[in-house]
Amino acid sequence: MSQILSLVLLVILLIVSLVAFFSVFELFFNRRIERTREFVETALWRSFLIGLVNFAFFTAVALALFVLGDKLGGKQILGLLGLVVLLPLVIGLVFGLAGMVRLVGEKFAPESSRSIFRTAWGAVMLALACGLPFVGWFGLLPFVGLVGLGGFILSLFNHESKTITTSEAGQAG
Repeated sequence: MSQILSLVLLVILLIVSLVAFFSVFELFFNRRIERTREFVETALWRSFLIGLVNFAFFTAVALALFVLGDKLGGKQILGLLGLVVLLPLVIGLVFGLAGMVRLVGEKFAPESSRSIFRTAWGAVMLALACGLPFVGWFGLLPFVGLVGLGGFILSLFNHESKTITTSEAGQAG
């Protein structure tokens, strides 16, 4: 019984930490996260495919460097280079997940005027959904991560805004 209680407490602590992390992360990188959310919302499958291709490429290059370093007798420089190759991937995944947290939060708490509540809802809902055994671990979590990564990459290379402001909509009509 003590182990179950410890596990529940650990899960609660991790979810609270995720909420705090994404809240602070949004404070510093609000524009980039919003652009990532825009691309995820408007081009879901395109974001997924771009995230999948980039994840596969960076992972394959890093693994090749790790294996090559191991085969050449423990060349640590190749292992270090493999970690450097993985760094943009990790950064992209963090920004992508932040965009996904914002999107989910806006869908579950649209009436909330405070972004901290939307971020909290998004982080809690994604953490609990991705924590579901098997389906969440091997289905939803990779999907959310790859869509977010693709949305982040699209936000870096596409400088046009996907949203139309109300003044532009009034001028167009």
